[in-house]
Amino acid sequence: MAPTGLLSTIEKQIDVARTPDHGPDAFINTSSSWRPGVRGIFGGFAIAQSLRAAQQTVREEFVAHSLHGSFVFAGTSDDSIIYHVERVRDGRGFCTRSVRAIQGGSPIFICIISFTKARGSDAGTIKDIQHCPPMPSNVPKPDDTYKAGGELQQLPFINSSVGILNTNDQGGPENKRIHQWIKAVGPLSPSAGPQIHQAALAFMSDSYFLVGVPHSHGIWHFVNTPISEFYPSPKKPSTSTETQTHTSIRRPHLECPGVEPGSGERKVSMMVSLDHTMYFHNMEYLQADEWVLSEIQSSWAGNGRGIVQQRMWTKDGKLVGTCIQEGVIRLENGQAQRQKTSHL
Repeated sequence: MAPTGLLSTIEKQIDVARTPDHGPDAFINTSSSWRPGVRGIFGGFAIAQSLRAAQQTVREEFVAHSLHGSFVFAGTSDDSIIYHVERVRDGRGFCTRSVRAIQGGSPIFICIISFTKARGSDAGTIKDIQHCPPMPSNVPKPDDTYKAGGELQQLPFINSSVGILNTNDQGGPENKRIHQWIKAVGPLSPSAGPQIHQAALAFMSDSYFLVGVPHSHGIWHFVNTPISEFYPSPKKPSTSTETQTHTSIRRPHLECPGVEPGSGERKVSMMVSLDHTMYFHNMEYLQADEWVLSEIQSSWAGNGRGIVQQRMWTKDGKLVGTCIQEGVIRLENGQAQRQKTSHL
């Protein structure tokens, strides 16, 4: 990896180093964990650093193809995180690693990561079953005229919101698709290889994810502000505008902080991520410091929980990520409630 002074912010955020004092395959975060305006750390921090730790215990020809993780306790930016990697299996074509992220003696995140050997020159001779969903053709391209300097350069990534698309005339929450563009603020250092870009994608995959459940219901207000999204223009923080295909997304926590919901509007009192699953595809096409299209939908909500799915395409239409997350989501009932930490 390049010297710290040459690293982009997201590279610093996902970086881990070996710490032999804690075990043979133990790693520690090298920078303060990112806390984007909420009391707990950003969930993508633990996801990406767990992946980076596991990547350093497999041979170079292996690439992660899946990650299945559970958030156990909320992390804090006041203490280091130790990542303990267990070499569960080393096979000819697949490797398995388990990772426990420990802070203050307690696990805050645990996951299983599976690696497969990257296809070489023989890839074209191997017969595969292949299919994948195409990138939506009706999503406007992002504005790429911003200057990556000043305060913007201190952010790990930026978002460009498109809005909500109804996939049929009924318009139920399960039929809505939320589109946004996202990319790491870069450029990433010249020495950043595929593993770094993959970990950066994992970091960004937790941005504006679980919030897709209440937004699919037209619920925009939160007791705890879910700040895990950043925009190039401070004058238009939501950047979501009405188009012929998409309905704009209201973000009162960015547009008019402190304003209470109007009569009849609902408010989320608690939103906590429980788990995070991610499948990686076509990593050879990924450049995390170029725009990636995210499509979020919620297939189910009930019993105080909700599920969201996410697909991620490169600007050229290559599917690079599929994510699933479940979380606790509760609405304010008019009574004083204890504020909860969001992993958004």
